Amino acid sequence: MPEPWSAPWVEPQSSLSRAGIVLQKRRTRLATSGKSPQPPLLALACLLVGLALNHLHPLATGLPDAPRLGAWALLVLLAAGLGGWGLRTFQQKATTPAPNGVASALLSSGPFQFSRNPLYLALATMHLAFGLLLDSTWLLLLTAGLVLLLDRLVIVREERRLLAQFGDDYLAYTRRVRRWL
Repeated sequence: MPEPWSAPWVEPQSSLSRAGIVLQKRRTRLATSGKSPQPPLLALACLLVGLALNHLHPLATGLPDAPRLGAWALLVLLAAGLGGWGLRTFQQKATTPAPNGVASALLSSGPFQFSRNPLYLALATMHLAFGLLLDSTWLLLLTAGLVLLLDRLVIVREERRLLAQFGDDYLAYTRRVRRWL
């Protein structure tokens, strides 16, 4: 029997469904709470670990200098261009690039039309470039570690916050644009 204050065609909410709503709100709050580590610090940590490994057990790439340094220069230009374009897009939309900040806009233009995380892609590309510059296989291998750390410790939290904030618009964006490339 419907409760006296509700319309007869509306089913009253059971205590079980109310509990589900409370649980969902709690999950959303937990998923969006907690600070992500700062991505440049993760990159620095991977760089320092790679340098330490290279010092303890040098492992050169074996690539000739000319192509290795040419690839280094290309990667630096690519990373700087992508990172600069991404930061400029943040600035144009007057929102923050800080991973723990509150976004004032959902970015889907500029480099964000090709990758949901162009700044992290630029950071990983720069890390790869350091590996080539220093001729260190350790640094090249640790680029994969950096990508994994960014993906699991930063991006997943950011995506949960963006989903909570922008809802269906963000879901549609994730269907159109890949996380990395």
